[in-house]
Amino acid sequence: MLALVFIIVFILALILMVFSAGLYWLMLYHLDNMAESTVISRAQYIVDNTVILGPDSAPRLVLPPLDTFQSPEVYAQVMDASDNMLGRSANLGVGSLPGDELAFLAAHNGRAASYAGQLQGQKLRLHLLPILWQGKVVGVVQVAAPYRQFEEVLSQLRLLLIVTGGIGLALALVSGWTLARRTLQPIADITDTARAIALSRGFSRRLNQPATRDELGMLAVTFNEMLASLEATYAAQRRFVGDASHELRGPLTTIRGNLELLEKFPDMPQAERDRALADARQEVERLSRLVSDLLSIARADAGQKMAANRVELDAILLEVYRQAASQPHAANLSLDKIDEAVVTGDADRLKQLVLILLDNAQKYTPATSRISLSLTREAYWVTLTVTDSGIGIQPADLPHIFDRFYRAAAARKLDPAGSGLGLSIARWIVEQHGGELKVQSTPGQGSRFTVRLPLAV
Repeated sequence: MLALVFIIVFILALILMVFSAGLYWLMLYHLDNMAESTVISRAQYIVDNTVILGPDSAPRLVLPPLDTFQSPEVYAQVMDASDNMLGRSANLGVGSLPGDELAFLAAHNGRAASYAGQLQGQKLRLHLLPILWQGKVVGVVQVAAPYRQFEEVLSQLRLLLIVTGGIGLALALVSGWTLARRTLQPIADITDTARAIALSRGFSRRLNQPATRDELGMLAVTFNEMLASLEATYAAQRRFVGDASHELRGPLTTIRGNLELLEKFPDMPQAERDRALADARQEVERLSRLVSDLLSIARADAGQKMAANRVELDAILLEVYRQAASQPHAANLSLDKIDEAVVTGDADRLKQLVLILLDNAQKYTPATSRISLSLTREAYWVTLTVTDSGIGIQPADLPHIFDRFYRAAAARKLDPAGSGLGLSIARWIVEQHGGELKVQSTPGQGSRFTVRLPLAV
């Protein structure tokens, strides 16, 4: 923040310096022109009012009063063609104005000339103007004006620029520091909050949102939204780890118990040994399915992209239907309508999607009930529907069925070995393919899962 203030003050100082230098140069140029205009006008007055008398060979100059300009401290003196003094203003006393060889040479050649000089330590602006008579130079008028008044103006201007510039820089420093502190305070709050969160992982903290809706206000709002998202993600992660640990603990405990039983009683009857091995094998299969589901969830959280190939969805649906023909519910499984449909995606994942929905319907549908599959093609979409007449889903459970590890009480009774990850994985597959997954259910009458996917272009 301090560096920012100093940069601003430095830029302002450069601007003030350039402005002051420009103003000073402009004033100096203007005053120099005023001084030159003054001496030129005074010299021209003397020339215009000089009377020339006498014969052509020796003209005599009658000068106007040269003390007319004494009040504004203008010095004047007149010389003949031989540089003999004909008259001077009283303010010169016995002294004379300084000359310039080139300027006098120009004057004797009939040209006006201006130059700078000094008289008794003061700077002068001088002008020479020839007096012409019958085409010849018969005299030279020399007029000078001191720079003292102009230097006083320039000195006061320098003082004014220095004082006002210093005050301006001081005010800019103070106001810039105050404004920067007030403006950057939300950023400092964000920094402190981020540091505190990094140390404590307390994602529940929030920034105080400013009343103004400027860029910093929007930054605070966005940061709070990010914190809310991180808090939800962190809580979901902790819940996921806890639920995964809980789900893994069950089959591992059963497997270890059976192994310990076999080790402790090596001479147990063969029937009991076979039953213990069957239980262990069943739990291993359950553990394998659970690990596979967890791997799919991990890939989803990692943002892993799926393959994007042209897939015949109707062929996948028919393949799953044939594989399910040998299952206990095969007698109740039917195909209502299958349209040809090609989508862009991952064939393995789409097959997994159909298997999850079909397996979910078979688990919670009695053997005497009906399960139907259909695939309907529309203009730009294809709709996959899995309908069952099973136990249905309670309204209170319906908003949570796609949550990880969530299992309704009725589902736990019918399928104690389930993990509660299937529908969550199904939703992830559908979202990765740019589609949507919806469910309609009536308790005791069944459920309908509808998947809409965009057709391949």
